[in-house]
Parts: sequence; structure tokens; C-alpha cells
Amino acid sequence: MNFIRYLSMIGLFIVIPLSMPAESDIAGWGKAQWGMSHAALKKHYDLTAWEPGNIPSCKSKRKIRILGRDFAVAFYFDERSSRGKLFKVVLVHLNTVEKDGSWISSIKDLLVDKYGYPISFEVKENMKISRWMKSAGRLKLTTVTGQTVMCAMEYMSVSLAGKKL
Repeated sequence: MNFIRYLSMIGLFIVIPLSMPAESDIAGWGKAQWGMSHAALKKHYDLTAWEPGNIPSCKSKRKIRILGRDFAVAFYFDERSSRGKLFKVVLVHLNTVEKDGSWISSIKDLLVDKYGYPISFEVKENMKISRWMKSAGRLKLTTVTGQTVMCAMEYMSVSLAGKKL
């Protein structure tokens, strides 16, 4: 009888990990993958011209909707050319009119469902920062509530960030 209990416990330990959802790596965002060239990214997103400044970046001409909110999307590359390799994507929603930030916890829940629990969490007055680190990339979620509601998600490659900058 003890042998049967022993075997059922072993079976339980084998089945439980198989039923738990696998956490995703952070290999990019959406159809944008780390190391993708600027030219390849243009096939998936309608991009603006290069932004001025030292770090080569451009934005999506269209905002994306997440939980009914419009987010601007910026793409960062290691060089300002069609061969430039993607190393960071930033999504930002900023609202100075609507003060309700209750939807922000749903954003974090979506990220936890996909990537697991963050490795760190900080609170600084009205600002909350959560960080995830995976083998291919990292993610930083920054939220602010109060007079202004802001939600920013910064996806960054672990291997390409700043190599040529």
C-alpha cells in the first residue's frame, strides 16, 4: 500500500509542472524581434522618419490599443540606417485628463501571466516600477497615478543594448 502511495506522489510531482503555464522569454515585442533590421521592421510597422538625437529611434505612426488605451510605440536601433539592429521598444500611455488609473493593475496582470512575477518591484510615492529579466531580454513597467496617469513598458534586448552606441 505504501508503494502505491509513493508512486502516486511521484506521478503528482510529474503532472503538476506540466500543467503550469510556461513563462515566455522577452525576445522582442509584438512582431519586432531583437536584432531585426530597420528595413525588416518597416514590413510590419508603419514607421516615422528617424527621430533627432544621439540614439537612433523612430516611432510607429499608429498607436496601439491595450485595454482600451492608446499607447505610442518607439523603436530603438544600434545605428541610423536600414541595417540598424533593434535593441529596445518603448510603449507609453500618458493622460492628464482621465485620473482613473485602476486599469493599470490589469496591465501588470497581463505581464505576470506572460512573463511570470517580476524580479523587483519599487514604489516611489505615486510611481511603481516592476522589472522582469529573462535570457533574451528585460522589461520595465513604470506606472504613475495621480494628477497624471502614465503607463510605460520598456522592452530591451540583453545582448544588443548599446553595443554600437
